[in-house]
Amino acid sequence: MNHMKHSIIIIILCVLFSSVHALASDCQIDLQNIKLPPSPRVLSIIPVSATINETVLSVYFERSVSIATITVYDELNQIIYQETLNSDSTPEVFIPVDSWLSGNYTLFITYGTTTLKGEFQIE
Repeated sequence: MNHMKHSIIIIILCVLFSSVHALASDCQIDLQNIKLPPSPRVLSIIPVSATINETVLSVYFERSVSIATITVYDELNQIIYQETLNSDSTPEVFIPVDSWLSGNYTLFITYGTTTLKGEFQIE
C-alpha cells in the first residue's frame, strides 16, 4: 500500500512539474497600438495581452473592450485565423497553433477605433 501511495505522489508531482514547465515556456507578444491617439496628451493603456507557446496562442482581455476581432496573418499575408468576440463574456481566447507551419506571423486585435499589432514566430 505504501508503494502505491508513493507512486501516486510521484505521478502528481510529475503532472504539476509539467504544468509549471508549460506555463513557464510562454513567450509574451509585444502588442503595439498602430493607430495613434488623436492627441499626444491622451495616455493609451493597452488592456489586452498575448502570449504564445509551442501549442497555443493566448489572448487576454484584462478589461472589457466590448466587441473585438482577432486576426492572424502568415508571412504570405494570408489570414490563417480570425474570430470576432465580445470581451465582456469572453475575456480570454486560446488558439491552437501546434498544426501551423514554421514561420513568421502577425497578430492584429481590433476593437472600436484601436488596432493592436504583434509579431511572433513559430519554429
